[in-house]
Amino acid sequence: MNKFISKWWNEIDKTNFLIIISIIIIGIILSFSIEKSFTFFNRHLIYASIALIIMISISCFEIKLLRRLSLLGLILFTILLILVLLIDNQIKGSNRWIPIFGISIQPSEFIKPFFLILSGWFLAKGIEGRKVYLNILFFTFFILIALILSQPDFGMTFLFAASFFCQLFIAGLSILLVFIAILMLFFLSIASYYFFDHVRKRVNDFFDPSADTYQIDRSIEAFKSGGFFGKGPGQGILKDKIPDANTDFIFAVAGEELGFIFCSIIILLIIFLVVRFLLQLLKLKEPYIIISIVGLISSYGLQSLINIFSSLGLIPTKGMTLPFISYGGSSMISSAILFGFLLSLTRQKK
Repeated sequence: MNKFISKWWNEIDKTNFLIIISIIIIGIILSFSIEKSFTFFNRHLIYASIALIIMISISCFEIKLLRRLSLLGLILFTILLILVLLIDNQIKGSNRWIPIFGISIQPSEFIKPFFLILSGWFLAKGIEGRKVYLNILFFTFFILIALILSQPDFGMTFLFAASFFCQLFIAGLSILLVFIAILMLFFLSIASYYFFDHVRKRVNDFFDPSADTYQIDRSIEAFKSGGFFGKGPGQGILKDKIPDANTDFIFAVAGEELGFIFCSIIILLIIFLVVRFLLQLLKLKEPYIIISIVGLISSYGLQSLINIFSSLGLIPTKGMTLPFISYGGSSMISSAILFGFLLSLTRQKK
């Protein structure tokens, strides 16, 4: 057992692993201050522990096993994604969660890492000239996009599509194909504005100075109140006034309680993690691994960016978590799967 652990530790990217652990610890600290009864803290601690075990376990897998796991995961959560639409479990106007054994699971969160691993494999095969792999890939992509958009969840649709487009770009496919894909995403955004009331309301509120922007106003107030050094963990008061403070607006809680300097550290850790994984591409030659890493780390970087920008009022509000920091089992476990894949793909085998 000690030999196996020693082998894993020698092969793993230790710096990236320690950065991920640091981000998880920050999430635990923030969950401690959300509620006096410690309900969120206890649950967050359990989710974080499970996530750590899953991430380390997946990081030990060989590449072939990653593909098999991803295929099984994609099939399972696609079925759950279909069941979500059949079960009337609306929360805030959307059918995104499915109750299983008393726990609400968001299948679209898990679809991302599994799909991006398989899409990397299929794109690599397409580069080799096997066009049938590309046909299967694009068919699957549009089916999943349709299912996620039907919930409706435009934010997740955008994140899912944008991560896939990053893979198309790095795969070196025809620039015309990439342009068509981006154009489709643009028209999808326009269509969502006209067909989904909550999307239209958020966009209109963002551009209308007279609109009710209670969440954003409280979020900005939290950052101002925190100043450079914050009020201290558990000392903030605006978290009780901000809806979804423990998930969508966790960065605002960090702003009030930990201050500007600590928020800057969080952003730097995220940027450093993304850049380190991208720099590792320079050492790799396998197209499948390169394409998969780009998709996975793009998904993490874009999701973090959307959450932080929403908290700062720079983009319309979107119900999207800050990976490993926001409260939520689905977000925590799916992030663990994603980084388990990344750590496995970047292992330096002696």
